[in-house]
Parts: sequence; C-alpha cells; structure tokens
Amino acid sequence: MKYKIGTVARLLGVSAEALRLYERNGILVSDRGDGEHGYRYYSRLDITALTRARAYHQYGFSLKETEALINTDDVDFVCQHYEERANSLEEEIQRKQLTLDYLKRILVLLKQLPSEVWTIRLESSPGIYRLEFMEGDDLILETDELDAFSNWAGLAPFSFPSQRNCWASLEQGEDRSFSALGILEADAKALGMPEFVRAGSYIPPSPSLYTVVDISEENSSCVQYLDHLKKYVCQHHISVAGDPVCRTFLSMNKKEDYRRFRQVWLPIAL
Repeated sequence: MKYKIGTVARLLGVSAEALRLYERNGILVSDRGDGEHGYRYYSRLDITALTRARAYHQYGFSLKETEALINTDDVDFVCQHYEERANSLEEEIQRKQLTLDYLKRILVLLKQLPSEVWTIRLESSPGIYRLEFMEGDDLILETDELDAFSNWAGLAPFSFPSQRNCWASLEQGEDRSFSALGILEADAKALGMPEFVRAGSYIPPSPSLYTVVDISEENSSCVQYLDHLKKYVCQHHISVAGDPVCRTFLSMNKKEDYRRFRQVWLPIAL
C-alpha cells in the first residue's frame, strides 16, 4: 500500500515541504505517479523511517547525520554516534542547569531591588575575573586581543558588563572609568575555568562596602551614582583599599534613558 505525500504529512504532523526536505537529503525515496506533476507516494516502511528520522531530530542529529544513520547497516557505527550524542547532550544539560541556576540568582537580585538600591552595607566581594576593553569611550584592546573579547562575550549569560571606577579621580570629582567584561570566579570554575578567563585580570575577594545603584541618563557619571558611597566613606572615616568594581545585572529601556542596575563593591581596609 502506498500513501500520498499529503496523507503521510498529516499522519506525522509535518508539512509536505518537510517530507520533500527529507527526500532531498536521502532519508526517503518516494515513488512518483504518472505524468509531469505526479504525486509522491510513500510506503509503510517510509513512514517508520520518518518516525525514526524525527527521533533523530529530537536527539539533535543533523539531517546529514540522520541520513547516515537511517541508511547504514553497521550497528557499531550507530552505537558510536549514539554515544557521542549522549555525551554531547549531557554537556548541554549541565550547561542548561548552570544557566538556570544563574538566572535564578539574577531573579533574586531583581526581587530584592526595592530594599537594596542605594543602601550600603559591609560584605565580602566575590572573586571576579575581568577583561578591560575601554577607558571612557576609547577602545584599549590591542588587535591581537579582539579574539579574547569574543571568547569572553561567548560566555554570556555568565559574562557581564563590569565597570571599574578610579576612586582617586572620583574623590576629585572626575569620572575615570574602565569598561570590562567580567565573570564571577565561582561561575568561571563551574564552566571549567577557560584559559582565556584565567588570562584576564583577577580581583580577589576582599572586605568591601556593597551597594546597588540605579543609573539612567540623569546620573550616568560615576561622580553622580557613587556620590552616596563617597559621602558614606567620608562620614565614617573609612580607609579605601582600591577602586570600586561594578557588575551590571540589568539593562532596560535602551530607546529612552537606558536604565541600568549595578552591584558595586568598594574594597576597604578593616
């Protein structure tokens, strides 16, 4: 018994064009009816092959790999491809789990915003790896460092925009800031500590003043959005031990005032 392409497409819940695509890639071989515009006809075995092909698609095999698996008679060949795909799926699942955990941590930050913005407290900063690429609006990467930036960007969402603000300049009322891509040390370790991350600058954990700032066009200079931190240091006679380092964890409303929320850690001497 042979079945028209429309019947098979409906039976399997795919489009007729999808069946033609499978045929063009060697997964199916249809019988053609008489005449220039003869219908494609498929057999029962074609239907089972299509079911198997859809399973391979769900596994993540490409069309080329699916064709090879459908048409081989070598069990060892199939076994090898199954093992390789299983390993790949395990890696994907692990990465997805890390991504889910990271997303949940960001969600916690978002839910805490009302009580965290502009408040200041003492806490230990996390270890952070950074790749600085701009001072102000000027690109400071050398040509041979551009690939490194691409590698860091490829770690998203774990990599994030990170600012370092020169504290000595800020005390003089000047904004001298360095933009970077950053990644928390814990996330870098979870990702297997890529060599290009290890080659970046490392800021170890340290006692810090912590705050969250809300930045828009109205207060885009660190002289403005870190003013409360500067006043706090002066009022409490705190000794600053380094430059504040920021992590931008939310950016929004780019078309208008481009609102950004940043965590800030200012290292201090206890």
